[in-house]
Amino acid sequence: MPVGLLEVLGTIDVGQFWPEGRSDADTTKVVVNVAPDAIRFRKNDSVPFQPTHVFEGAKVKGRTATAPIKNGKLTIRLQGIDAPELHYQPSPLSAAEKKGLSDAKRQAYHEVTHPYRQFLGATTSKALHDFLSSAGEPTLACRVFTHVDAPNEVFDTYGRLVGDIEVTVAGKTIDINHWLVEQGFAYPTFYSSMNDDEIKAFLALAKPARAQKLPVWKHLAKTIPAFDFDLREPRKNETDVLATDKGPVILPKLYRRYTNWSARKKAKVTSQTFQKFLGEGSGGKPDTCYEIDDFLTNGVHSATPRNFADFVEGGKTIKFQPEGLVFGEAPSSLVGADGKPITTF
Repeated sequence: MPVGLLEVLGTIDVGQFWPEGRSDADTTKVVVNVAPDAIRFRKNDSVPFQPTHVFEGAKVKGRTATAPIKNGKLTIRLQGIDAPELHYQPSPLSAAEKKGLSDAKRQAYHEVTHPYRQFLGATTSKALHDFLSSAGEPTLACRVFTHVDAPNEVFDTYGRLVGDIEVTVAGKTIDINHWLVEQGFAYPTFYSSMNDDEIKAFLALAKPARAQKLPVWKHLAKTIPAFDFDLREPRKNETDVLATDKGPVILPKLYRRYTNWSARKKAKVTSQTFQKFLGEGSGGKPDTCYEIDDFLTNGVHSATPRNFADFVEGGKTIKFQPEGLVFGEAPSSLVGADGKPITTF
């Protein structure tokens, strides 16, 4: 369990969130201050923070190879949560999928590749926008933090820093991650890179939100509904969609897999059932997960790894609760400008 702490002092632009911008409720961009100590690390809580510059000129290698800081901006994936999707686009066809595929089918897939949304995707994004706007400033100072011991634990496979964001609203320090779960605007969604204490904090926050049937819990589906190809990303300030932004919601992670399959199925790129598609995973790599009690009792190295598809029956019936699984974090590595791994802060 990591005992180190990395923190980034920066600013967050409220206008990036829908309906003003395109950001949704669980991914944001933080503009890092140019001060020398904007990014700091401490090995444990008995030693002081020290500035670190290891991310400058570095690249995160995972499913992509990308610079973690671009034009002074970090992309943050809010840890421990998953909010309904506002604009998820089906993933590109893999080389194996393209092999032997007719031009007509490639074109058919292109024609169904749009940014789709779930019910509540617009509602939850606007809720976060409005909450941050209530501070009365277009830009808010923020603190991003994550418990890590080594640089390669900081970013996910897409080069996003995985952590919490704190801001001050109405004189109170608010952890945005916690606020979204507490208000029922996001599901707690856990990954194997998280500490037990971090997971337990979200479990405690989700319990009353579920009991009160706050938005994402009120609309949580027990079965996977038919995919709605007409439910797409709203334009900026297209707030009319809010009036009808209610309906069955599945865990966004499952929705992303279902979107990928639905587009392929409609374009006749695949003849697989969704159950088989989910079981085989992206590019032949199934989603590994652990049952929450097993993970908390035995830890990531001793808990029994399961296939995400084990918790869906017949491609339709959902046999898990959002907070009941811990997903394996896809690996990434951090390398310097010389291409060598960065192992210390």
